[in-house]
Amino acid sequence: MATELDSIFDVIEHHRELSAQYDAVVSAKLDDGPELGAADAISDERSLALQQYAAVLIRSKPGTLAGVIALSRYVASLPAWLLSDEYDWHQPFLRTLADALGKGATP
Repeated sequence: MATELDSIFDVIEHHRELSAQYDAVVSAKLDDGPELGAADAISDERSLALQQYAAVLIRSKPGTLAGVIALSRYVASLPAWLLSDEYDWHQPFLRTLADALGKGATP
């Protein structure tokens, strides 16, 4: 029921899917050759997509208290490299959570 009330669960799930797609390429065992070059290109594309969506993730405002908790826990579980960008993500993320809580995220 919480997912029906709060789109943040869809945002988190999409980020998980992008992460799984990236992990699948990175974990593939390939020998040197054309396949390795292609895999590197795909890895770079998926890494970029994942990092770009991280910006969406940290700026998406939960609509429920369950969403605030889920988003907080999910972001806390992410590897540091994923959120280390040329900008400081902590402030926008905390502002997003504070806004959600201040607007009365429903239980």
